[in-house]
Amino acid sequence: MSLDKIWKQQLALVSYGNEYLTGQIAMQQWLQHQIFNLHQFSFRDLNTQHLLAQHFQVWLETLKKQGVQRISLHHSNILRQEQNPNANVELLSFAHFIVSHHDTHMTAWIFGQELAEWYNAEEDFIIPESQRSAVRSMTYWRFELNHKLTKQIKQDLTQPNWDEIQSFTKAELFQHHYAQDFKYDSKDERFYYGYSITEQHSTNTIAPLPLLPSHIPAPYAHEMLYQLEDLSTFIEQKINHPYDEHGVIISPEQQLNLRHFSEKIDDITAKFIVKVANHYPTAKLTVTAVQEPFDETMQIQLPSTQATQRPTEQQSKKMSVFTLIIVTALLCLIAFYYGF
Repeated sequence: MSLDKIWKQQLALVSYGNEYLTGQIAMQQWLQHQIFNLHQFSFRDLNTQHLLAQHFQVWLETLKKQGVQRISLHHSNILRQEQNPNANVELLSFAHFIVSHHDTHMTAWIFGQELAEWYNAEEDFIIPESQRSAVRSMTYWRFELNHKLTKQIKQDLTQPNWDEIQSFTKAELFQHHYAQDFKYDSKDERFYYGYSITEQHSTNTIAPLPLLPSHIPAPYAHEMLYQLEDLSTFIEQKINHPYDEHGVIISPEQQLNLRHFSEKIDDITAKFIVKVANHYPTAKLTVTAVQEPFDETMQIQLPSTQATQRPTEQQSKKMSVFTLIIVTALLCLIAFYYGF
């Protein structure tokens, strides 16, 4: 499954949406987030096809009134065995879907599109280019989760071990032989934005916002999103330009392996995004304390130095006493001899 860039809007919607639902930020503080530019989301019921909300602001405000205090992001593999209850709607195979947590149940929100009754071709109808809108219009469809899926969602929300995630991604991706030439340049920005700040800011008076709320420190999450994106771009360039350092085209087998590695990057990135969306406030690595070698050296050398000095001092004291005895004895002999 190719990783569609729509995950960036989903990540922002979940991270900022949760801050709004818990009263940490107001809707107006992020309503015009640049990541939503040229994107329009509506929300419908999958069974009735009724329009529930024409914008995510209305959607979130209604969820809050219903008592929802949390939404979460999950990998679509959880739903792979579920049946679509509405044949008039095609559910799209994007990597993620959103879940709203209600008091007594959970509800999934899945991307999909209505099927035209009078159009029967298997491929999508192509609208003439001159008639297309620049805005990407997407619809979330409400799907009630059963008890089995609810249990999977709860298991998916288990607190991750970020150290293990770091070790795994390093071994599986960044130390892979296809990534040997990959050089990551650390970004000047502290936050991952998911879009060009310069380009967006020049056409928008709103201050640029990162994909994750900036008032919650999550440096590891931001840095890893940059690294994964750069690695994906690096491999994509290799796929589009399949030549070695000598300008010779690589074998078809190597080209196929590169594509498989690209798919692996997408899969691991999609899973990492799930962890970030649901647990980014805890996204920190364990800091290993480094012992200062000088203290240890001094502790070892000091007793040794003292042990060396003490015998020398004792030997000097013994020699002085012995010398005094000899001198005293000589003086006594001289005094006796001369009759003193």
